[in-house]
Amino acid sequence: MDLTIKKIRNDLPTHKTKKYPKRDLSKISHIDIHHSASPQENYRGIETIKGFARFHVNGHGWPGIGYHYVIDPDGVIYKTGDDGESRWSVGGNNSYTISIMMIGRLDTEKPTDKQYAAALGLAKVVSDAYSVPVKNVKGHKEYPGHSSNTCPSIDMDDFRNDLKKTA
Repeated sequence: MDLTIKKIRNDLPTHKTKKYPKRDLSKISHIDIHHSASPQENYRGIETIKGFARFHVNGHGWPGIGYHYVIDPDGVIYKTGDDGESRWSVGGNNSYTISIMMIGRLDTEKPTDKQYAAALGLAKVVSDAYSVPVKNVKGHKEYPGHSSNTCPSIDMDDFRNDLKKTA
């Protein structure tokens, strides 16, 4: 699969003074998978991603959007954060994770085929780049302290099995 990644990090709203902590890339050992919990039909291109960033900055007081990558329903991958930054996507676990978010309310709708394929392809690229074993590709709810939520609302065992097949 040919992955095209659009870099939009510098186009997104950020906090005026707060910055995400820098980290040593050799510490990356996990990938966390998320969903936006907003319906795919509401997706309006980069404006939707800017809305997520505004919510994280203005609603949570974060330095910027909490994810390193966002994947839209058409399978387009957006680079929204620097891998060398510890983004705030799985509180208490952010120092060692790369975060990937799929747009959609995946508790009531499935990711599109293109979106799912892009998520697998991106997870493969990231896992190869940082030597992340497949067992360390986890859904948000699989991280310590996050079991009470449903994110990413896809079967992560199936995702990991599909990821193994991309090798």
